[in-house]
Amino acid sequence: MKRMYRVALMLGLGAAIAAPVGATETDGPDRAGTNEIYVVNNHGVSVRVYAEDAQGKLHRLGRVARGSLKAFQIPDDISAQDFRIKVFPSPAGSEQSDDYGVKTNVLDVASARQVTLWLESDLSRSVVEIDRG
Repeated sequence: MKRMYRVALMLGLGAAIAAPVGATETDGPDRAGTNEIYVVNNHGVSVRVYAEDAQGKLHRLGRVARGSLKAFQIPDDISAQDFRIKVFPSPAGSEQSDDYGVKTNVLDVASARQVTLWLESDLSRSVVEIDRG
């Protein structure tokens, strides 16, 4: 449990650092936000990626192989509400365990151009980067 608090803290710090201070917002079609999440997997095994909606229901987005980058479309019904991304390692024969996965804080993608989750070999050092343009 202590490890999960560290992960949440690191992901939160990563989000705060990645957001530019004093950025101006423009109204226009190019600022419509994103419903795409990028996952860079630097972890030792492939991972399963889920979107967790506001009610706590997991929606499977897919897998990312070790050493790969993959983009996932967040369904509109999920991205219209508060949601977070959860990632679990998926070595052969392993069960999904909340103790060993990582999750982001609640994401606000309405004003984001790009959201990237950087998974590290030590999952507790993973970072989420939100580019607000």
